Amino acid sequence: MSVCRKFITDATLRNLAKWLRLLGYDTKVFPGKAGREMLRIAQSEDRIVLTRRADMVERQFSGLLYLLPHSDIASQLTAVINKFSIKIEKQKMFTICLKCNKRLQSVAPEDVRDMVPVYVFEHCVNFNQCPVCGNIYWEGTHRRNSLQFLQKNKIKVN
Repeated sequence: MSVCRKFITDATLRNLAKWLRLLGYDTKVFPGKAGREMLRIAQSEDRIVLTRRADMVERQFSGLLYLLPHSDIASQLTAVINKFSIKIEKQKMFTICLKCNKRLQSVAPEDVRDMVPVYVFEHCVNFNQCPVCGNIYWEGTHRRNSLQFLQKNKIKVN
């Protein structure tokens, strides 16, 4: 049985959080200055802390905290995947809202007819919607581009 990893990042790692969500991992972004409150949330929600702030390592925290040594997104993503032995599964990708971190729900095309561009409605059959923010997702070029980014950076997708 695989371990379901959940993460929390500081605000400087917002792009990393989006990528982890894209890969299907519950990832919160702490909006304030990384510190005691962020660690309290991580502890209470059993989340792994991801940060670039070196002083965070010195704080008392009994959970997992990973100090990211890289500033570019490809290196950060690769480092987290390697550090926590994350397996990327294609069927889990694109299942979490990139904006608010909630699990997407499948919706009927008719329900989103007036909410997506006409071309998208006419050419796509599967739509997902965030139950919180209402964002609508469909299989488009972003999926292909994301997979190409992972392949280019030698990140294996199963």
